[in-house]
Amino acid sequence: MINIFQRHWHASTRLSPTKPGNAAVVIDPGQQPKRQIIAETIYCDTDCEVGARLRVDPSSFKIMEATWETYSLPVTITNVPGLYGVEAYFNSGSAITEAVAHLGPIPRTLFNETVSCVILSEPFLFKERGFASAAAYREYWDVIYLNACRYYSNLDTASEQWDYSGYMRTSILFNRFASQSVFALPGGGFCVVATYSDSFHEISVEFDIESNLVITRGAGGLLRAPHAVCLEANVFLPYLQQLAGYDAKNPVKKQLALVLGRGDGCVHLIDTVYDALIAVNIAVNRHGGLATM
Repeated sequence: MINIFQRHWHASTRLSPTKPGNAAVVIDPGQQPKRQIIAETIYCDTDCEVGARLRVDPSSFKIMEATWETYSLPVTITNVPGLYGVEAYFNSGSAITEAVAHLGPIPRTLFNETVSCVILSEPFLFKERGFASAAAYREYWDVIYLNACRYYSNLDTASEQWDYSGYMRTSILFNRFASQSVFALPGGGFCVVATYSDSFHEISVEFDIESNLVITRGAGGLLRAPHAVCLEANVFLPYLQQLAGYDAKNPVKKQLALVLGRGDGCVHLIDTVYDALIAVNIAVNRHGGLATM
């Protein structure tokens, strides 16, 4: 096999003192500087290296500063003032789309990824967010995320609760790594391997795909998850092979979710499969100028 295309992602959130001289942050005289969330997603593929960065208030989750950076030539740093004041939380997608429309589709993907990391940092900021205890925050999350994934679709049968209080984080709040590698197979066709690893989960999938982008083989593994009930989503791993015959040109995530269990499966497995198929499409089209994210 010959590796013809790679994509690598790293997203993270951390707590940091307020940046000196940042006019977007108001500090009351005589008070210690408030901490803030630094959230960023760095993306590097065979064609480009770029990044999305947010400075977020840990109490309101309002965006105080947003920048889009390109590290490959020409190197640029672009402020995105249209995101200032937007809550880095659910339902921010339309605001992100509008604010970065002039920058193209890749920034939209990366800023949405960065916001999702802010959301997943919230368990370690429940006091800043106004919750009296970790238990109170857990009860809130059990409602808003009900039926969204394997764990939250089986709260009544889960043998253990997701309790953050035993391993609270005070600096690095969340990490997420993902990669997709596309290989050309001898005789034609492709193999794509996609991996996902965050502070709570680890997943790997791979597919063999014909030159016309029809899947012939699928396999994968859910290697790490927060709870035993999450690992029950392994029951859907054989369904990856049921994607044989699926036309992977311009994949639709909702169609993949139907095969992989939707809310009763693992949302990260669905995302990893989708990212794998997107990578194959980019690899096939990258020389024709048709690659999109």
